[in-house]
Amino acid sequence: MRSVVEELVKEGREPFRPGDVVGRLREQNQPMGTWEVRGALSRLEADGVIVLDPATAAWRMAQARSRKAG
Repeated sequence: MRSVVEELVKEGREPFRPGDVVGRLREQNQPMGTWEVRGALSRLEADGVIVLDPATAAWRMAQARSRKAG
């Protein structure tokens, strides 16, 4: 999941939403449901990789200093 998010960001598709990730996974013949993706994004948020903007319901990569090591 992290690699898909990083691909989207690298392509300038930030902020992104779960539907963007679902679409990319479908393109890669690795379909997942929206709720599965949403759960994976929540795990990435808990790990400090991405952050959710509650005003827009869109995700962004976290600043490097706020990411958890590991």
